[in-house]
This record gives sequence, C-alpha cells and structure tokens, in this order.
Amino acid sequence: MELTGRIRWLALALPVALAAAASVVRPAPPGVLAGGPLPEHACAPGAARTAPDGAGPAWYRMDPVLGADGTLSAQRLTVGRGTARWSATLPAESFASGPVGGRVLVGDDDGQHSRLRLLDTGLGCWSTLGTTSDVIRSAILAPDGARLYDHRVARGTRRDLGTWQRVLGGHPAAALRVLPGLPEDAAYGPTFSTSLLVAGDGRLIESACGERACRTRVLDPATGAVATVNGTGPAAGLVGGRLVAFAPCDGLPCAVNAIDLASGTATPLDEADGPVVAAPDTAGVVVLADDGGLGVVRIGPGAADLHVPSADGLVPVVASSTASSGIEAPRGHIAVAPGGRVSDPSLVRFLDPAALQLSAGEVLP
Repeated sequence: MELTGRIRWLALALPVALAAAASVVRPAPPGVLAGGPLPEHACAPGAARTAPDGAGPAWYRMDPVLGADGTLSAQRLTVGRGTARWSATLPAESFASGPVGGRVLVGDDDGQHSRLRLLDTGLGCWSTLGTTSDVIRSAILAPDGARLYDHRVARGTRRDLGTWQRVLGGHPAAALRVLPGLPEDAAYGPTFSTSLLVAGDGRLIESACGERACRTRVLDPATGAVATVNGTGPAAGLVGGRLVAFAPCDGLPCAVNAIDLASGTATPLDEADGPVVAAPDTAGVVVLADDGGLGVVRIGPGAADLHVPSADGLVPVVASSTASSGIEAPRGHIAVAPGGRVSDPSLVRFLDPAALQLSAGEVLP
C-alpha cells in the first residue's frame, strides 16, 4: 500500500491521529501522575457506585509514547473525573473507549493474550471482563452499558476474525461472534482500520477501511439483521434508517452522505473538514467540523444547514472504538473540543444541537 493512501484515509478514519501524536511532547496536566499505577483492586460485586468529590463528567485520553528510534513503544492512559486522576503506561497495542456510565473500557495486549477491563471512575476500581489469545484491536460499550463489542484479528497473520459481543453481568462475560471476519477484496485494498460505533438505539456500526474505500455493516442486536453498505468512506453514525458516512475521497474537506440502508441511495448532506457525529438522541441531526467551526445539518422535514455561533476551533469528539480520547456528554448533547480531542477536559464544551447552544461540563450528565 502506498504511503499516500494511508495518510489520505487516516485523515478521515482517524481524525484525531495528528493531535494524538502531538500530545507526545506535552507535559501531563497538573495532578496527573504520568506513568503512575491505575487502581489494581477489583470492584466488589454489587458495590454502590458513587461519584468522587467535585465530580464532573468522566473522561480519558491515550497518548503515544515513542522510543529512542521514533517508533511507538507504549501508550500512556490518563483517566479522570472531577478531582480524581489516574494514569499508567500500557503496552503499545492498547486502546480505550467510552466513558459510559462513568466507566472507561480499556484493552491491552502482552504479545500472547488480549485483555479487556472496565475502570469505574466512581469507585476507583477495575472489573476484568476476559482475555483471549486473539488480538483485540479495539472495543466499545453500548450506550446503556449492558454489552460491549470488540473487533479481533488472528495473532501472527492479522486475519480478520470479525466482531464479538459480550453481554455484561456474567463472571467472566462470555463472548459471542456477531459479525464474521471480512474476506480480502482487491477492490478495497488491505483493511488497515476497523472502527466500531454504537448508535443511540443500540445498533452496531462496523466500518472496515482499506486504501480505496470502506465496507460498512450495521447490526441490529435485537433481531440479528445485518445491513451492508459498501464503497463508503468512514461511518459517522445512524439517523433512523440512514447511515451517515463520508464519501470516498482524496482528503479533507470531504463530502458527507446519508445512505438509505434499504435502498442504498445516497443523499449528500454537506462537506466536512474534520470529524462528523450523528447526534444519538436528537432525530435527524448531524454535527460536523465546518469552515473552522461547527455545522449542524438537520435531515428530513424542515431540513437545514446551520452554523453554531462562537464555536471557532471546536470540533466534535468522536466516540468510536478507535478514538484516542473521550468524555461523557449530557443526554442529547455532543462533546466538542479544540481539535476534537480531550487533551484538557476544562476546554471541552457540550453542544445542544437543537438549540445551537454550547455549555461547559462542570456537572455530571
């Protein structure tokens, strides 16, 4: 694969990649113990969950750690909520996602096994969800916190093994494959990024992107039905029966389409010069980075293309399995931050897309 192809799609599939790389040289914020241990004690079964003093929304960020030769040697995870902070250095093939209900999902791989854990920011403890000899590349919690999905590849060959579901509550949670691995297809080139999103109604979106385009599948966990949309750019969410996704393009700005899952008909929405998010609890609303600020596209009856005032430099924070940061937003709101990354939670704002209003995040959702 040509380097230009990788860079082109990374700009779309991983919109915060450059911000994450730049964070390598930034000092840790005050109060963060870079490389210090995260809590190691397990959460007691049935323990009452409470928020720490001065609690705000839970958040996390992953910062790459480079070795002397300039290659990725580790990942530094920082998790916070209110005045509480935790930080630790994890293996290079690690990830985090969420938070959901104050819990951050963390995955790491020691070269032989991949492990999934939940860090509860209210209790300051871990729940171990399970391990596998396969490589878990990323994982994500459903909005209700009742299940999670992880994407796996075979150790050694990196063959796609599909996406698996764990229903939480068991000890340990059992995993069941819900989407098979995608076969290689010369029309798309080698898959180098598979990202998971979960819509507000619980449907799973898996977007597997190669050099030329992405293959996207939408799973309804209630029925097991799978809708497939090929030839898209990276997916951004669902609005009713429509998939919101970038079009295949050479870079940013890039067209954004709403694709009918039943017919495959694509309706152009707008162009975006950064991340795009479909609002989970507001029907027919898409928030996107637009002309150095924020745009809101309303789909369907009363369709409109609106601009959010006083939002210069703010970008939607994407809540996908491959995101390098995340923060819990109030219901019906979208988190936005400089560069679309939660480097400093005090700089995050929450957008009410219905009212086009921004607010700070000092209180819990």
